[in-house]
Amino acid sequence: MVELRRRLCLQAQIASCLGVSKATVSRIQKRAGLSRLTDLRPSEPIQRYEREHPGELLHIDIKKLGRFDKVGHRITGDRTQRARDIGWEQVSVAVDDHSRMRSPVARTTPEPPGKALLWASDLARF
Repeated sequence: MVELRRRLCLQAQIASCLGVSKATVSRIQKRAGLSRLTDLRPSEPIQRYEREHPGELLHIDIKKLGRFDKVGHRITGDRTQRARDIGWEQVSVAVDDHSRMRSPVARTTPEPPGKALLWASDLARF
């Protein structure tokens, strides 16, 4: 049974070929660790890379978050009151590929010139 499974035969095919029930085939394959087709194929190695010098490659993630000044309707249950014109905040994180050092920054102005200044300040840290 195990040899047929390693040839990628399905459980129903093995059961009909050997004249046993599917439950018996399933139980034996589970005991041998071959019940899933992914168990039969070797997994591909994970391809990783790393730069040689700090600051050579930065991963930058920028997230725009809405600000709020009072408790929302999920807590109060009141959908009639809304908070408007409160503004936005921007959270950005830069991660150095070599050292894996991270640099989180929160800002209140998400304008494009702010992004250029952010990248320059993050690059200076690494």
